[in-house]
Amino acid sequence: MIETVPRSGPPEANTCPAIICDACRRQIVDSGNILWAHKVVGDSGEPPAQSPMYAAHKGNCDTAMEKWLKAQYGPGWITLWEEASTFLQQLAHNFGRDFAKDTQDDYQQRIVRHPGRDPHQTVPTSR
Repeated sequence: MIETVPRSGPPEANTCPAIICDACRRQIVDSGNILWAHKVVGDSGEPPAQSPMYAAHKGNCDTAMEKWLKAQYGPGWITLWEEASTFLQQLAHNFGRDFAKDTQDDYQQRIVRHPGRDPHQTVPTSR
C-alpha cells in the first residue's frame, strides 16, 4: 500500500511516500505488483465489486498475497495484478482525467468489499 515513511534527514526530518509490501512490510523499489480481487458478476445484475488494492514484491510476497486474497474472497472472485510501474503510470494519467466528463465512455461504480481479516493486522506469510 502507499504509506508515508518517516525520515530523519538531512536536510530535515519529513515523511516520504512509498509503496510498502503488504506481505513483508518492506519498501518496494523498482519492481513489484499491485494485486486485488474482482467479483465476476456476469449478467447476474449484481453491482461490480472488488477488494482493496494491495502491493507486493514479485516472488514469495505476491504469491502469499494472491493465496491470501483467494482465501478471503472465495468462489466467484478472481485475483488480478498489474506491474507496479505500469499501475503508477496509469494512475498518474487518470489523476488529471475526470471520468464524469467523459462523454465517449461509460464508467461503472464499484463496491469495494473489505476482507474479513485485514492483512495489516495479520501479516500474510511471504516465506
